[in-house]
Amino acid sequence: MLIHALALVSTVLLLISLGFSVLGTTPLLVLKHNLPMDSRVVRQVFHYCYRLIAVVAIAASIGQALAGRPILAVGIGCIAMLAVVLHRWMLTRMDALRGTMHDGDLNAIRRFRELHVAGIVLNCTQLAVFVWVMTQVKL
Repeated sequence: MLIHALALVSTVLLLISLGFSVLGTTPLLVLKHNLPMDSRVVRQVFHYCYRLIAVVAIAASIGQALAGRPILAVGIGCIAMLAVVLHRWMLTRMDALRGTMHDGDLNAIRRFRELHVAGIVLNCTQLAVFVWVMTQVKL
């Protein structure tokens, strides 16, 4: 019973974390991204969202594996792995752009904004796929 509760709670927390990443980064699109503080805030939000998703997804994967749902555990493990990969991919590119965009490089500001939108789209897609899978799986 405790194992099933761990699987359920951690899976719900993963759903909340994925939702927070979408809802937490979308309002930041109102920023102009041309000030150092703007780009720093966007970068930090993505940093913490991806870290949170990775940790919670690992816990949910372990919980689902212990509850006897290996396929769901592997799928959630893929979410954790994707969060780690996206964290590195996204923040490396953001950091590279942040160095040039505050010198008045409008192209770098545009690319940073496009990267921000791409991160939101990736997170939204991941959330939608996770919700769809959870509606298809018999728990």
